[in-house]
Amino acid sequence: MKRTILAILLGLFASAFALGQKVPDQPAKLTSDDYASLLSKLKGGDTSISFKDLRIAFSATKGYSFSGPDREARNKFYKPFGEKNYKDALKEAEKYLDSVYVDANAHFVAHVSAKELKDEKKADFHKTVLIGLIDSIRDGNDGLTAKTPFMVISIDEEYTLMRFLGLRHSSQSLQHSDGHTYDVFDAVDAETNQARKVYFNIDIVWDAETKLFSK
Repeated sequence: MKRTILAILLGLFASAFALGQKVPDQPAKLTSDDYASLLSKLKGGDTSISFKDLRIAFSATKGYSFSGPDREARNKFYKPFGEKNYKDALKEAEKYLDSVYVDANAHFVAHVSAKELKDEKKADFHKTVLIGLIDSIRDGNDGLTAKTPFMVISIDEEYTLMRFLGLRHSSQSLQHSDGHTYDVFDAVDAETNQARKVYFNIDIVWDAETKLFSK
């Protein structure tokens, strides 16, 4: 299992900090209907959809939370996964995905569990979705500056990406610049101990949080 996880992580994130020069755009205006349409295509096997649009559209649904998914709901698949009960882990992960299909953590558990159960077709599908979601957060950027940030739809996505990239965070600050809002983390590469700042564009999170507290 350890080799399986290591191979996935190396394949996904070996070039995570390649230089990028993109200027952050305002998030696209997508609706819950867009989410339903994109999700239907993806579940039907169309993995060419825009995973970035899928995530942004999810933020317009009733199931969205700017903080991220419920931990207790996740524990239903994390617990059997930690116990190497891959049959139940896969079952619970897929049940959970019915409500939060954009959660990379659940697709990771589903991928590894299906792999261990020798269901290669299902394992490959969840791996493809996992890569699509993570790459859509990176969006061709390196996260090293406010000009090349990672774009997230929830606080949880920040920690998810850093975990997959092997980064440990020590402190966090909030910045506003050029009409955008950023979370800036001081982080350390767990493998090399190299320190770096990681920038996240949190426009969607900030907007949702502002609307909630303005009520």
